[in-house]
Amino acid sequence: MTNMYKTIGTLAVISGLFAIMPDASGKAVTYIVDDPKGRDSVSFTSDAPVELIVGKTNKIKGNVVLDDSFDLSKPPLEASFDVDLASIDTGIALRNEHMRDNFLETAKFPKATFKVKSISATPNVLKDRQRVTVKAQGDFTVHGITVAKSVPVDVTYFKNCPATQSKFENCDLIQIKSTFPVPFKDHKIKRPEIVFQKLADTVFVTIAATARKEVTPAKASAK
Repeated sequence: MTNMYKTIGTLAVISGLFAIMPDASGKAVTYIVDDPKGRDSVSFTSDAPVELIVGKTNKIKGNVVLDDSFDLSKPPLEASFDVDLASIDTGIALRNEHMRDNFLETAKFPKATFKVKSISATPNVLKDRQRVTVKAQGDFTVHGITVAKSVPVDVTYFKNCPATQSKFENCDLIQIKSTFPVPFKDHKIKRPEIVFQKLADTVFVTIAATARKEVTPAKASAK
């Protein structure tokens, strides 16, 4: 009987400890890529023997959802991005027209998208002002064709910093930088004859974007 009472007492103490322990599961926080001032950038570089072509746009949107512990190994973890291909500027109006109409066919396929399915990183926890290089695996879609793609991404989290040290009004943001190849054959993109000799069969895409913490309407109106 004495042992039974000891056991009951021990269980009661354990239950009490669990009752006062904080919940180990965090909550999701969302960061948005959609800068109205156009400070994000996406570029593609085609380095063919005849000509070097660089196209640029700042029309990129996206979101990053992660656990509020900023541990990239914990769910929830979601990320997706899309780029307005019709806005790409190569510096020559006629070439822009050929790229849109005959090459990328933006009337049919206006956007390029990347939806992240998983991320591997070492270290896997984002800390203030520390850059982490991750491998983002996901679905990359261009020209209506989706392929599985693994993309290296440099991620830097800025929790707090003076406005004078940032091009943004405040911090609590995630900077994202990545460069990766896109072979045209993967997406059944045909090079039109007019630029065939001037356009490489693989372009390199470079992204530099900043995801800012989503502000709820209540907090936004209070400012």
